[in-house]
Amino acid sequence: MLESLPSFPWPDDGPAPEPTEVWVLYDDGALGSITLSGLHLPVLPRPGRVITRDEYDRLSAQMADSHAARLKTMDDEEAARQVREFRDLTAAGIPEETARRLSGYTGPTDTPSTGIA
Repeated sequence: MLESLPSFPWPDDGPAPEPTEVWVLYDDGALGSITLSGLHLPVLPRPGRVITRDEYDRLSAQMADSHAARLKTMDDEEAARQVREFRDLTAAGIPEETARRLSGYTGPTDTPSTGIA
């Protein structure tokens, strides 16, 4: 689609510079990239600074690791909640099938021989 658009000369009648990608770390911790078609850095849409590609890759990997750890923590907390609620419901005399449905617990039956993980 872009190939069908007419090409216009660069303002100084010279060839347009090759697009350049720069990476940005915003003050709120967000990462981004901007493709430049000129020779000057743009005014950033919010406070931040231009960083190197290596720094961008490192920070991006740290963010991904932190996100994965948070998801694991949330999964662990949810599993513990299900076990707790299942135990509470069965201790209150609720039939196991109903206790499982209400708590969302799908693990082994809570017996002295198996226990709940």
